[in-house]
Amino acid sequence: MSTQPTNQASIEQLHRDVAAFVEEMRSPAPNAIRSTVVPFGIGAALALTIFVVAALVVRLV
Repeated sequence: MSTQPTNQASIEQLHRDVAAFVEEMRSPAPNAIRSTVVPFGIGAALALTIFVVAALVVRLV
């Protein structure tokens, strides 16, 4: 029964890996929010810039 300690060590390592994975998966919420909000912010800034440029062009012409 020399394989028993090796199996036990493998199981313990698996438990540590799963615990680390669970801890890692708890925190990506800010990144998900940021990846959703940033494109809308860039689009809003671009739309505002285009609006200001168009207003200036109309005023100067």
